[in-house]
Amino acid sequence: MSQVEPQFDVQQLPGREVLRQKIEARIRHLERASGNGLWSMVLFLLVSYFAFDGFAILPDLSDDARRMLGAPPPGEMISLALVVYAFSSIVRTLARMSRNIKPYTGLMHAAFFTAFYTFYQLSGVLQDNFWAVFFAGISVMGLDNYYLWSHSNEAVRKERALLESMRRGGENIQ
Repeated sequence: MSQVEPQFDVQQLPGREVLRQKIEARIRHLERASGNGLWSMVLFLLVSYFAFDGFAILPDLSDDARRMLGAPPPGEMISLALVVYAFSSIVRTLARMSRNIKPYTGLMHAAFFTAFYTFYQLSGVLQDNFWAVFFAGISVMGLDNYYLWSHSNEAVRKERALLESMRRGGENIQ
């Protein structure tokens, strides 16, 4: 009497369908996350467009509002903060890249660079410092977006390889 192992049709197991759906959901999430970086860049470019002409579309602050805010910081202090922020953001992104840590996907850089435009505007030196903020923003956000894109594409490639392995019968599934 020979012992024969039972043959299972691996394509019909209910858990495999759930696993396939989870993998496809992860792929969609990764593709959306990759696009979020572009939306933050678009927001930054839109704010930069309005900052280029000194936020002319916005009304000027009243004297009461200016008194309530207090004296604006000196342009040199804003510039120092800009350099420190840009340098530390680039170093942080490069460290994440070297260690293959999940990339940043938020809108925080766009918010911080908007704040720099605002501080320069309130100090009355925006036109002198517009290009510094613009190029710092493009550099930081460009590097972050590149890493987000490349990290997401690599993860999607791995997920699709797993799906393909499942379709071929699961011989390579771990």
